[in-house]
Amino acid sequence: MILRAYNCEYAEIDLLENVAVLELMRPEIFNNVLLDLTDPTFPAREVAIEDGDKMLTANAICCVSDLLELSLSGKTLLGKLYKHIDNSVFSDPEEKMNLDNSISRLRQYFLETLQCLDVDLETSPTVEVKDVCAMFGLMPFCATDSVACKIEQFITLCSELKLCKVLVLIQAKAYMDDLSLESVYRNALRHRIGLIMVESAHRQEKLYAEKKIIVDKDFSDQIL
Repeated sequence: MILRAYNCEYAEIDLLENVAVLELMRPEIFNNVLLDLTDPTFPAREVAIEDGDKMLTANAICCVSDLLELSLSGKTLLGKLYKHIDNSVFSDPEEKMNLDNSISRLRQYFLETLQCLDVDLETSPTVEVKDVCAMFGLMPFCATDSVACKIEQFITLCSELKLCKVLVLIQAKAYMDDLSLESVYRNALRHRIGLIMVESAHRQEKLYAEKKIIVDKDFSDQIL
C-alpha cells in the first residue's frame, strides 16, 4: 500500500514498511488531507492511498480523531468480534459439538435448579455463540489504561477482524511519549496495518519507522 502526496513533489510512502507522519501546519491542507482520508475521491485533493492498481475506498480506512473516546467494547465492535469467533473457532464441527453439549448441560442444571419456583418456565431451544460471548461479557482486554495500550489492541482487532487496511490517528502524538509511539508503530507493522499519523505541528526528532511529509505555514514541503 502506497500513500501518495500529490502536491509534495509526488512524495510516496510504503505503508507496509513505514509509518507515515504528516506534519501539516496549514489548516486548509490539514483539512483537505482529512477529507481525502475519510472521503476518498478522484482526483485527490492532497493525498491518496493505492493498494495495487486501485485507490483505497473509505471502508478500508479507519480514522480516529478522539483517542480518549476510542472504545473497545462498543456494540458494533463486539458484534463483529463475536461473529468472528463463531466463524473462525466454532466452524469446527468438533468444537461446535463440544459447545452445544456444554450448553445443554448448563440448561439442564438451570431448569432443575428453578424447579423450586411455582412457575412454568422454558428456555430458548437454540443458543448462539454470540449469546455465550455476551453471557460471559467477553471483550478485548488491555493490560493498562494507557492510550498506547488501547491503540495497540485496536490495531490487533483491525487485523484479526479485517476491520480496515489503514488506520489514521489524528493528533495522536499529544497522548503518547516516544517509547509508546514506537511500540504502537511496531505493532502496526507486525500486523500489516498501514498507519498514518496526521499532526498539526512539526517535531524535529524522527522515531523508528517514521517517514515524514512536512508542510509548513509557507507551503514549503519536505520529505524526511
